[in-house]
Amino acid sequence: MALKVQISARSALRAVLAAGLLVMLGANLPGHLSYDSVAQLYEGHFHIRETWGPALYAWILGLFDAVIPGTALYVTVSAAIFYVSLASLTDLRPRTRWLAVLVAIPIMLIPQVIIYQAIVWKDVAFANCAVAGTVCIAHAGRAWSRPARRWLFLAAALVLLAVASQVRQNGVIAVAFAALALGWIASAGSWRRGAAWAAGGLAAALVAGFALTAISIPPGAPKEEGAKSGVRIVQNYDLTGAVALDPSYRLDWIRPVAPKAADLIRQRARFDYSGRRVDFMDRDAALTDILWTIPDDAAMRQWADLILKHPLLYLQVRWEDFRWVFATPVIDWCLPVYVGVDAPAEKMLPLKLEHRFVESDAQLNNYASWFIDTPFYRHWFYAAVSLVLAGLFLWRRQSGDVALAALQLSGVAFAASFFIISIACDYRYLYFTDLAALTGLIYAAIDPPMPWRKRPS
Repeated sequence: MALKVQISARSALRAVLAAGLLVMLGANLPGHLSYDSVAQLYEGHFHIRETWGPALYAWILGLFDAVIPGTALYVTVSAAIFYVSLASLTDLRPRTRWLAVLVAIPIMLIPQVIIYQAIVWKDVAFANCAVAGTVCIAHAGRAWSRPARRWLFLAAALVLLAVASQVRQNGVIAVAFAALALGWIASAGSWRRGAAWAAGGLAAALVAGFALTAISIPPGAPKEEGAKSGVRIVQNYDLTGAVALDPSYRLDWIRPVAPKAADLIRQRARFDYSGRRVDFMDRDAALTDILWTIPDDAAMRQWADLILKHPLLYLQVRWEDFRWVFATPVIDWCLPVYVGVDAPAEKMLPLKLEHRFVESDAQLNNYASWFIDTPFYRHWFYAAVSLVLAGLFLWRRQSGDVALAALQLSGVAFAASFFIISIACDYRYLYFTDLAALTGLIYAAIDPPMPWRKRPS
């Protein structure tokens, strides 16, 4: 008698995701580390603070490094959080279609998954935690009538979203959308109940995030100035850009207190400013040094003048910066992928790391180049996908749909926030936008929401 083996679409999808995880790990371990990665691993390993990078992320790297030196364990756990989240999506729908398998296979093979998941960047950690945390809220909604399971998922969501809120400066956007989804799910027809759950969820995630950061800051570390410095960098960038794009723009608040700075900005702005990245200004040591001599109050008043009294010029400057990160004109100039290990020797040697760019790294780099000039390497493409998916999920509004719609909208809102804060066009900055859309695509393929069907009651 012939033995018949029947494989369900649900099992096949999970097998594809498991294979994707193993292939990704096999191709990339122990991971790819740029200067930022090594600097934060250095801080985590030696329990010190030297950079403006998130203290919590350095602490997390240090925890994994203490178990197995290096980043192999961290990369494995970080990636597993994402892949397990994808596999769990099948539990949110009553059935799984084979379409999900067909959609998942190419997703497992695009650079944003097969390479980026092994790059030791806070942007990847944030994206994985934000996706997983929102998916946990979806599961909590499905298990709402079973308190034990509901609170288990909510606790997991709390930890993941707390980390997400701290490892990326504007990560609170994803947390806020997840909280809105929680409020909608918990409302039971009462907007007051929903608002209370949303506000409580947001507050809990932020308090937990601040608590984790407080724990992660080494004793005796200098006062954190990252946020203040970040605002000042944006101010310097915007004001220099305004003079570069409109030489007639007057620096009336800066000139009385720093006339030499005002003169140098006017002389150098058109040569040093570029929407691609603030680093072009940093290469001009004279301009960089004198910008930081401008009193904070004068810089703030001049920036407010630009925004409130010259809004069109401000929007022109911000659009020039934003288009480079969101609709990148020349993606090769914006670090579309990073492979290997590289940092100054004084950081590498104490960690017993070696510089690395071997044949496998070269092959991965070449593989990524196949996608660079396609829509699969454009953030606007993923944002457009997310908007369509969000509309479909909100139309259906069944279990899991609200949370996954919130994930899509948070990816778009996160990208939009860079209109205000962008200072460089590195592809990784909007990685969460891509990952949210890819998660939504797999979820939609599991049990497609069809607009031509009657919406379920």
